[in-house]
Amino acid sequence: MPGKHAEALHLSAAIALHQGELDKAEQDARSAIEADPQRENYYNTLGVVLRKQGKSAQARDCYSQVLKLSPGDVDVAFNLANVLCDLGESSQAIHYYQQACARKPDHLSAHLNLGHLYRKLGALEEAECCFRQGLKDVGLQPELLLGLGLSLLDQLRCQEALELMLQLIECRPQDAEAHFYAGNALHALGQIAGAESEHRLCISLKPDYTMAWNNLGNDLRDQGRLDEAADAYIKALQLKPDYMRAHSNLLFALHYTSGSAKASFAEHRHWDEVHAKPLRPVSPVYANTADVGRKLRIGYVSPDFREHSVAYFIEPILADHDREYVEVYCFSDVKKVDSVTQRLKGYADKWVDISACSDDAVADIVRQESIDILVDLAGHTRHHRLMVFARKPAPVQVTYLGYPATSGMTAMDYRLTDEWADPIGQERYHSEKLLRLPGGFLCYTPSLEAPELASLPYRKNGYITFGCFNHLSKVSSEVVAIWAEILQQLPGSQIVLKHISLQDAKVRERYLQIFETNGVDRDRINMLDWSASVGEHLACYSQVDIALDTFPYNGTTTSCEALWMGVPVVCLKGKTHAGRVGLSLLASVGRPEWVAGNKKEYVSLALQLAEPEHLSELRTGLRQEMAASSLCNRRETTHALEDAYRSMWQTWCESCA
Repeated sequence: MPGKHAEALHLSAAIALHQGELDKAEQDARSAIEADPQRENYYNTLGVVLRKQGKSAQARDCYSQVLKLSPGDVDVAFNLANVLCDLGESSQAIHYYQQACARKPDHLSAHLNLGHLYRKLGALEEAECCFRQGLKDVGLQPELLLGLGLSLLDQLRCQEALELMLQLIECRPQDAEAHFYAGNALHALGQIAGAESEHRLCISLKPDYTMAWNNLGNDLRDQGRLDEAADAYIKALQLKPDYMRAHSNLLFALHYTSGSAKASFAEHRHWDEVHAKPLRPVSPVYANTADVGRKLRIGYVSPDFREHSVAYFIEPILADHDREYVEVYCFSDVKKVDSVTQRLKGYADKWVDISACSDDAVADIVRQESIDILVDLAGHTRHHRLMVFARKPAPVQVTYLGYPATSGMTAMDYRLTDEWADPIGQERYHSEKLLRLPGGFLCYTPSLEAPELASLPYRKNGYITFGCFNHLSKVSSEVVAIWAEILQQLPGSQIVLKHISLQDAKVRERYLQIFETNGVDRDRINMLDWSASVGEHLACYSQVDIALDTFPYNGTTTSCEALWMGVPVVCLKGKTHAGRVGLSLLASVGRPEWVAGNKKEYVSLALQLAEPEHLSELRTGLRQEMAASSLCNRRETTHALEDAYRSMWQTWCESCA
């Protein structure tokens, strides 16, 4: 009996599949089909086996055959969509997921997979709609709540996402993942202590949750608890040694402490050995024409082509590039575009959205576009794409702007800097060749939202107000101790701190206690948090007479903003780029006298500047002084940068001869 024989073979295939004997399962399923080629469930079983074997193309053909036999089979449409996802055929996968959802509205997995595919593709509004429809069709399922919450997080609608995560926690209080994403939402909202609490709850439920350890490190870092943050990153790496992002976060955290440059460099090199170096081709071949004088294709890679500090410094470069000599490509890893994104897009000869692309795919695009010089603007900061550079898709690769140290990568050829931030001798702490731009490596573009200059706060208050608007990760106990000394030596003076994390009551209390421990009453400390716009943020400098920079990690954008608002900045020169960027900025502006060589000088400088008449003069003239300086000379900086690119290109062309 052919039918019974075929059924027996199919049963044998199903048993072998259940037992993990995939080769036998495939053989029996194929035999069953051969015995009875009209039974669609036989093809379905074979498709499952083939997918588990990694033979997705064969599985696709198998499911396609089933649909010819049974066009309305929902499960087959769903399975076909899954293998199409495996093969990267996203548009077809969407079609079959939609088909499964339409024919069986309560198909939970179809709604979930479709929503997450939309997220992966960067179609964030479609993802949100899909999860919302799933909640209507299937009901209040935790997985759909989670998916909707994630789609809202992707869109930076963090308060809505948090409410969904808290709703999910009510349904499943022991769900580690729900606590993890609630922590992420809280962190994005600046509720850092709450984020820490949720991430610790997640870890208590699932101690090996590596991403929770990493994000706990971020929570601790953003409260200035740097040693604890490093411990959390190290724990994540102990659990998952190839956790590249946690390792990058550890590297970034090293800049906030006074550790040795030698040890930091060694850790950067270790990062390269573990994560990047294995991906570098042994003998890469490039189609680029080795012509020294031709127009160059420059590709800038960044997750920060948006309202972000990096945008203030790359915008004048993009706008002022000489199109006779360079062609500008921007590889943008921005999921949620804003007005800054749109403005920067207008400066590019070609804009490539890579937010939904894998590192391999981005590297392929770079090769296909024949990019001559690929420029990293992020370093080891959040959402970097250093793993694209690890694949060495361009003949010349450069790191610039976004990170205050070496990448540590053998695949990175150059690092752009200047004589103040990286004086001669710093080469020994870099895997790249240092190229120093004359006049400073930074070019600042003031925000169009910057308000008019306010009068000196002293005139209204009758006392000097110091201020710091830097990220709290830079405001360590050591920094607060020096600020407290300044306040003690200038009776009646006050200080204003500003950062989004200061909306968290526990974070505020921690800093108030540190000041009190150093002999400064809390009523002399004013704390500001989030501002709704850049204009409102900059207007807060109307409360500050003198800005105090952080150390050993100086401010960059914050220092520029203070100077533009007529507020002098007192800086402490360090031993590394992170601690010398303040010197670079102030030297470029023509105010190197505001840079102290040690902590005693730092205190003395702050007190010397606290002279009302002198501060009033600075208030009215500093913006004009800055605008006329090399720090804001976009043509000069861009020309120097183009000369540097040409020098790099000449070196590569000579190596090809």
